[in-house]
Parts: sequence; structure tokens; C-alpha cells
Amino acid sequence: MKNIIEKIEQTYPISDEAMKALLAEMQEKHYAKGTCIVQSGIIDRSIYFIEEGIARSVFHHNGMDTTTWFSKEGDITFGMDSLYYNKPSIEDIEALTDCTIYAIHINRLNALYEKHIDIANWGRILHQNVNKELSHLFVERLQLPPKERYERFMQRYPGLINRVKLKYVAAFLGISIYTLSRIRAQK
Repeated sequence: MKNIIEKIEQTYPISDEAMKALLAEMQEKHYAKGTCIVQSGIIDRSIYFIEEGIARSVFHHNGMDTTTWFSKEGDITFGMDSLYYNKPSIEDIEALTDCTIYAIHINRLNALYEKHIDIANWGRILHQNVNKELSHLFVERLQLPPKERYERFMQRYPGLINRVKLKYVAAFLGISIYTLSRIRAQK
């Protein structure tokens, strides 16, 4: 669980006791490339910690797929509506590579929040960071030209462009695959 532990410690340091308690509650799962980790229309109350691999959150609408988020080694992923509101997820989370993932049910994580303040603080900081990132992505899609969106993507996700399909990156950036190809050709 090297990647998971490293990312937790980067986000907010937690005690050895709390880390052991958190890791003890996780269950190892394996997902083959192309399979759904979280399926839209289904309630899934688990949080998924990615040890190895890449996943994307994808929203399906009118025959179009829009990638809304990428998760890689050390990151967590989950269906927000399911996790927080006990409603069916509105998007899929798809494994883009073979993934080794550790899952924990929200009830178990909430119990750890109550017992270990450092785990609660880690969760709070993690969500603050993701909220900030979502806010920046939203503003960038509205205000920045495609070339600058691509440059910011490359800063946020170094090396990811070589590990995922370009059509997913284009959808994430809100541009066509042709625009993305043109931008990359200029580099």
C-alpha cells in the first residue's frame, strides 16, 4: 500500500496508530482494464483507494461520454451522490488500466473519523483540496483557451497523457480530439 500511504501522508500526516486502523479496514480488490468500479444508477457506499492503475469518472448523456475526473496511484475515487447522499451514482468510474484498489465502506470510515481526529482532519483537507481543484477546473473550462487548459492538465497530471486515451483527455478538457491533436503537434 505504498502509493496510498504516501498520498495520505502528503495530504495530512496521521499517526501510526491511525494509519494502521485505516489500513486494517480496507479490502483489496482488483479491476481489469475497462471494468466499472462504480456504476451509474447504482448506490455504492464505498471509497476506493487506488494503489496501482488509473481510473476515470465519466458522465454519459445523449450518447456522449464526458470524462470529469482522473484518479491515479494514491488517489481516492467514489460516486459522490452514492457516498454522501445514499442515491444512485450519476456517473461511472471506469478502470482505464488494470487496477489494484483498496476499498472501505463509508460507515467504517465515519467510525474512524470519530475515533481518530487525525483521520478526520485528513478527510477534511482531502475534500477541501478536491473542492478547490474542481472549482479551478470549472473556471478554466469557462475562461481559458484550449492550449492553456492542456498546459494546466500537463502540470496537474504529469505523464498521464501517455497512459490514457487522448479522447478521454480531450473530453476532460472540453475540446475536440482534433483540437487536442493540433495543440500537441505544436509542442
